[in-house]
Amino acid sequence: MKKSIHPDYHEIKVVMTDGTEFTTRSTFGKPGEILKLDVDPLSHPAWTGGGTQLRENAGQVARFKKKFGNNHHDDDYVEMEFGTGVVKITPAHDFNDYDVGKRNKLEIINILTEDGKINKNAPSEYQGLDRFDARKKILEDLSNLGFLVKEENTKNKVPYGDRSNSVIEPFLTEQWFVDAKKLSIKAKKIVKSKKTNFFPNNWSKTYFQWMNNIEPWCVSRQLWWGHQIPAWYGPDKKIFVATNEKDAQKRANKFYKKNVTLIRDPDVLDTWFSSGLWAFATLGWPSKNEYLKKFYPTSVLVTGFDIIFFWVARMIMFGMEFLNKEPFKDIYVHALVRDEKGQKMSKSKGNVIDPLDLINKYSADALRFTLLSMASPGRDVKLSEERVKGYRNFLNKLWNANNFLIHNKCSFKKIKKAPKTKVNINKWIYFELIETKKIVEKNIKDYRFDEASRNIYQFVWHSYCDWYLELSKTILFSDNKKDILETKEMASYVFKEILVLLHPFIPFITEEIWLKNNLDSSNKNFLMLANWPDEKVNKDKSSKDVEYLIHIISEIRSFKNELNISPGSFIDVSMSKIDKKNKEFLNKNETVLKKLGRISNFLPNDISKPSASLVIKGNVLKLYFEESIDLNLIKENLLNKQSKYQVEMDKIHSRLKNKDFVKRAPKHIVEQEKTNYNNLQNDIKKISLTVKSL
Repeated sequence: MKKSIHPDYHEIKVVMTDGTEFTTRSTFGKPGEILKLDVDPLSHPAWTGGGTQLRENAGQVARFKKKFGNNHHDDDYVEMEFGTGVVKITPAHDFNDYDVGKRNKLEIINILTEDGKINKNAPSEYQGLDRFDARKKILEDLSNLGFLVKEENTKNKVPYGDRSNSVIEPFLTEQWFVDAKKLSIKAKKIVKSKKTNFFPNNWSKTYFQWMNNIEPWCVSRQLWWGHQIPAWYGPDKKIFVATNEKDAQKRANKFYKKNVTLIRDPDVLDTWFSSGLWAFATLGWPSKNEYLKKFYPTSVLVTGFDIIFFWVARMIMFGMEFLNKEPFKDIYVHALVRDEKGQKMSKSKGNVIDPLDLINKYSADALRFTLLSMASPGRDVKLSEERVKGYRNFLNKLWNANNFLIHNKCSFKKIKKAPKTKVNINKWIYFELIETKKIVEKNIKDYRFDEASRNIYQFVWHSYCDWYLELSKTILFSDNKKDILETKEMASYVFKEILVLLHPFIPFITEEIWLKNNLDSSNKNFLMLANWPDEKVNKDKSSKDVEYLIHIISEIRSFKNELNISPGSFIDVSMSKIDKKNKEFLNKNETVLKKLGRISNFLPNDISKPSASLVIKGNVLKLYFEESIDLNLIKENLLNKQSKYQVEMDKIHSRLKNKDFVKRAPKHIVEQEKTNYNNLQNDIKKISLTVKSL
């Protein structure tokens, strides 16, 4: 990390051997900036030949060039607007200066020891001093000699260690490097040719951005653990690199023509070098065994975007280098989990959500399903406890559905295949099951786990539990034994297939229910090995009739909700303005409509009573409510609510129109305000339509 500090900025008078004087400036607050034997000065190439720059520094730059001659260099690294326009370069103790030094072939002089003290390359009076103590002494000496002209504070970015909180001091040492550019050639080709693919695809840009600008990779680390560097030193420090010590010794003895003692390099390989071997080293490589042949390459790697270049790229490079084969076909880059406001979790902010706490409260399945449902590509997961609680309710719904089947004596013994169907709701739910299976299968293949979760949730909660089981009650509680048997068999079969479909998403509760219903057949038919249904079915008129039935009931329930009328209240429905075809449909399904739509009577003609009109697919249904319901009062309440919404919408509009609010408010607050505005706008339109119908 880097901290912004205010180091002392000094102007120092320099007297040349010929008596010439000039002023130089130094930022002693930079890491170890203590007269680090700066080498040749630099200025920006724009100053060359005088240029058109009209600054007071121009004269000093010209004098520098004249004075230093060939030892002066032009480099666009220099900031012309900062300081004197000329900068001293310290290649051995600054990352940027090192690059400049290499470009301009400058001498690299180190003045520090490994423990941060001044070495013998510096004047004798500073040797052995700690770098911070030496800095103070230099300033004192400059002041005593009359060379310290001016002192002021200026901002500077200084790197600090995350754990030690100490200043990081650039320090040149001998290290082992890998030619990463050479390794990247095949690794880039394999992704460009689509033999390895990123999901979402936009992360391939991150991959290529790093690969196309790759630098030599320093792979040696001075640590106590890790894979030791496979290099040995002979008596004269000659290096022998080999796969093992026996091979290195053999090479050394041949070279020296006698037996010699070798010393192994104490450094270890970079963690990411070792991790880069993971895809095949875990399978016994370099031995060509059955595991390597069977499991390399693997199908998919699941990872985070922050280690695409640390780990993913290196596994691909090593896989292509050592086995000439990509280590995986697909790379699924998952999102980061943030808090409900989209902020990164932090102990200091107090917004950390502990997954173990959520698991203890709501179960591992509820947390799994929550994360899957929110795993939209390219978006971070905004996690909240309320969402997990909502999916815990889904698990309860599944458990209660199973209890309903058991209570109604639905057997799970003979349901290997879907039963033959005649009843329309059974045909409909079977078609919905097969369609859901196809959609979810495609979602998973496309790594759209959020869509897969949403589609299977909709089918289980709404299609099966809310509608099919409710509709089935009209048959289960009837006297038609054939229809009852068919419905029981279909209800059991579909529920068993639901467990199979849901198992990858919520494995624990599905396994529990599977065993509870004795579907394992004495430890033979395990749920984890069960195949998804692979039947094909076409949508017929029966399925469409059920959908229309559901639509009518849903519209009636929604209309009641808009009027703020109890969903349990009964209504009468006039069919005077309905065409013949729809009248026949309502009469045919009268029992179901009366039960689920809470309808007391279907009336052939209108009656003299306050009513509300509901339009369903072009047909007008007149709804008559119970005597206790005052439609005039409802109309008045709706208009009051509409006025209240309009006032609130105007306030939000005013805030969003304020440029200062949009600019300064947190992004999530602005987005929420826009969402609230759109919701209020839709609610006002809906109220207007409802009022007109009364």
